[in-house]
Amino acid sequence: MSHVIRPAVEDDAEALLRMGEAFFKEAGHAGQFEFDPLDFGATLDMLARHNLLLVVEKNGQVIGMAAADVAPAFWNRRVLMGREAFWYVEPAHRKGVGRELLHALECAAKSYGATVFDVVAEEGEGKRGAALARLYRAAAYSPAETVLRKRL
Repeated sequence: MSHVIRPAVEDDAEALLRMGEAFFKEAGHAGQFEFDPLDFGATLDMLARHNLLLVVEKNGQVIGMAAADVAPAFWNRRVLMGREAFWYVEPAHRKGVGRELLHALECAAKSYGATVFDVVAEEGEGKRGAALARLYRAAAYSPAETVLRKRL
C-alpha cells in the first residue's frame, strides 16, 4: 500500500511527539536546548486546529509529519508568508515521500492565502542539511536569507 498525506488528528499525538523529539535531535537543537513534550504538544494542537499540521500514513502507521505557520510579512502586512515550522519523515521511509509532503504543506499554507513559502535546511549540528538543500533546489526553491544563531 502506498502512503497517504492527511491533516493530523488527535489519535496521531503519540507518533507526533515521538517524531518531534527525533526531529529536535536530528536538527541539532538538543546540544543547546531541552525538548519539552508538553510545549511541543501545545504547538501541535494549535497547528492542527488550523489544518497546518500534516501527517504521512503508510499501512495505518504515521511515518512522517510536517507543519507550517502563516503570518503577514513585516515589510508589507498584505503579503502573507508561509513558513515551514518543522517536518520529519522516519529514516526508513525518506525515499520518495519528502517532495510530496513538502508540496502538501505548501498547499496548506496557500489555502490560508500565503503567496510565499520559506523552508529551512539546518547547518552545523543538523544532520540533514545537505539532503534538504538538494530537495529544496529540486522543488524550485532559491536562497533568500541566511539565518545565524547565537545563544545569549
